[in-house]
Amino acid sequence: MLDEEKIREQGIKLIEKFSEMLKDIPETEETHYVVDLKNVTRKDKKAIKKKGFDEKMKKIAPRWEDGYVVAEKAT
Repeated sequence: MLDEEKIREQGIKLIEKFSEMLKDIPETEETHYVVDLKNVTRKDKKAIKKKGFDEKMKKIAPRWEDGYVVAEKAT
């Protein structure tokens, strides 16, 4: 088991080694992104139910009970 002093010394050595590695990285004033970042939002509105949706769901759903899809609980 390592004692507190040894852990502190190893931590300081690790930080010094990392700082030494960073000294060759050039400083930059800007951050450049590959793609334009935009805050895309949608307007809240009532969903539009498409014709035939219920029939398609009933074909692919595992089981129906009282008008609801019954499925396994996710873990």
